[in-house]
Amino acid sequence: MKKALILLVLMAAAVYVASWFWAGDEVDAAAARPWPDGLGTLASVPKRYPPQHENDAARKLTKLAATFAEDDAVTAYVRQEIARGDLTIAEPPAIPYLSPIRDLLLREPVVWERYLSQQHGGLLGKVDMHLTLMRSLVASALGRARQHDAAAWDDLHAAWNLTKALHGHPHVILRVVAMSMTRAINAVAWKMPLPVPAWFAEVQDRDLVPPLLETLQFENWRKWIDEIIALKPFADRIERERKLTSELARMTECEFNRATEAVDRKDPNAGFDIGWKRAFRYRVEREATANALRARAGKPIEERSRCSDGKWSFDGKTLRFSKPIALPERRDTSMPLTLDVRD
Repeated sequence: MKKALILLVLMAAAVYVASWFWAGDEVDAAAARPWPDGLGTLASVPKRYPPQHENDAARKLTKLAATFAEDDAVTAYVRQEIARGDLTIAEPPAIPYLSPIRDLLLREPVVWERYLSQQHGGLLGKVDMHLTLMRSLVASALGRARQHDAAAWDDLHAAWNLTKALHGHPHVILRVVAMSMTRAINAVAWKMPLPVPAWFAEVQDRDLVPPLLETLQFENWRKWIDEIIALKPFADRIERERKLTSELARMTECEFNRATEAVDRKDPNAGFDIGWKRAFRYRVEREATANALRARAGKPIEERSRCSDGKWSFDGKTLRFSKPIALPERRDTSMPLTLDVRD
């Protein structure tokens, strides 16, 4: 009898404690609130990413890329040239035969299978392939630009089409990879032969902040549909990150210097801070490329920046942003914001 009474007391205590944390109604209410920047509610997330199947071009690319492996010399070369703030281009290392891959990427759009509910979208195995091919294509573009060969733009165009294959995938790792690829393409484009092809406007128009806002909401959606027990801390998280999205969408500075989340290795957003730094800095990086190409073509630069924390100047040789913005890198390299655009 005594044991039964103790068990009843413990069960009552557990129910009482759980009642403090159970928050099914609060989670439902938080999930039903629309997110800023036109993102809609959590329930609307899958509508932005309808199912898609891998196409023939994707299968061909996978087969062609099977013989490629990451090349440390190519990686080091691309990073070196991205960080170089003048028109000098060093001789590239040996680059594998790229023509079949380049031709495929210029001819056919690559479409990967899309799995919203699967970790990394089921594409984690494609990440190294994307980065390896991108670096090889960028290295090839630099080597051709060194010879004043207009076909250098074809290499960058192929790299860009490869990057676009990841745009429809909101998972964190895929967003980060697509961001790295976009920044690398933009960072070397100012050294390419003139004139600038029309397709490059797509790179210049790509703002990396909205995709990260989508990913922030997407990760909350994934946790929401996976929740077995609706707890109050999750309701608080949804509301906190919904408000964070509004704040980030309004930011006009290009230097990101705040923490979005406490570091938690289990939280997919815990590594986002460096991603936000790269995304906001890209806004000024694409201006750097656009102004460098204008200056090289003998056109006036755009002194005004969309970044409220700086503006551009050009003295006839050197293009310069008025404020240094810290490099948000641990491994990859950012383009400088002071460029010598005259030989």
